[in-house]
Amino acid sequence: MKVTRYTYLLTLNDIKRHEHVTEYGAVKRFAVQYETFVDGNWRPVIRYDTAHGFPHMDRIYPDGTVEKIPLLTRDLGEGLTFADKDIDENWARYKEAYLKRKRS
Repeated sequence: MKVTRYTYLLTLNDIKRHEHVTEYGAVKRFAVQYETFVDGNWRPVIRYDTAHGFPHMDRIYPDGTVEKIPLLTRDLGEGLTFADKDIDENWARYKEAYLKRKRS
């Protein structure tokens, strides 16, 4: 098995954490998470992973509530590609929604 892991700086206060495991070129599991630095701590906002036996997105609310949204694929490579691209393209929108909920 091969583990690939990195943290990508989006801004000084926003990061993407990426980890995936492959075996013979096939993705076996993954986790891609967007975090923002709020009130002196790194807070997870969006996480894609394969925990619980299926690929899904966790939307994490400021109060700690987690909304689990299944991905419409069972192909883990496709799920990983989607997760990576979605966070790259939408992290600012996810941050805005998270901070708006925090203020409410």
